[in-house]
Amino acid sequence: MPIASCSLPGAGVDSAGDLKLFYAPFSLETPPPYWTVNQRPNSHRQSPEDTPLQWQDKDERIALALRPDLGTFEIGRRTNVIVLASPYLSFDWQFNSHAQPGDVELELGFRKQGQNSWTEGDLGLGKPSIDQLVRIPIGQRSVQYGQWQREYFDLSTLYRRYWPDTPNDQVRLVWIGVVPGRDHQPPVSGITYLTHILLSR
Repeated sequence: MPIASCSLPGAGVDSAGDLKLFYAPFSLETPPPYWTVNQRPNSHRQSPEDTPLQWQDKDERIALALRPDLGTFEIGRRTNVIVLASPYLSFDWQFNSHAQPGDVELELGFRKQGQNSWTEGDLGLGKPSIDQLVRIPIGQRSVQYGQWQREYFDLSTLYRRYWPDTPNDQVRLVWIGVVPGRDHQPPVSGITYLTHILLSR
């Protein structure tokens, strides 16, 4: 289910003890525990270095450069976070001059799961089992390219939409991922930069 986001430039949250993603680079060939990285470059790329996923230093920030015109990809991390314990999600993005809204989407996977049913295996390898998958198109047409923007979501709103009668401690965010836009033809040379994904209280 795709949803729209709201932009709150300069909105800050206390990051103490919260989950941070894309704050520092890691190997895309051998990712750290709980991460999944799959990318399949197109055959028409001009050099072996042209891959859909690359770390770049963008305006003194480490960001993941996403280029869906160069191939398919999925990058994401397993989590096991009670939604009402860390209900706020924010991330920063920027377009180059060719990118368009919806070239890239953020995936959020939710699962109903009681505290007593959790095991260490829930933080294993690959994409976990998911009850509801929400896809958030990244970007807005009203934003000028070349400027960082911050998006901000209240995950408890999604919780109430899907599970209005479920006890607060039984809905968990189990997956955060990034994929190419569904049913969307990306422009040639379009790059979406993504960084500082933060889950906070």
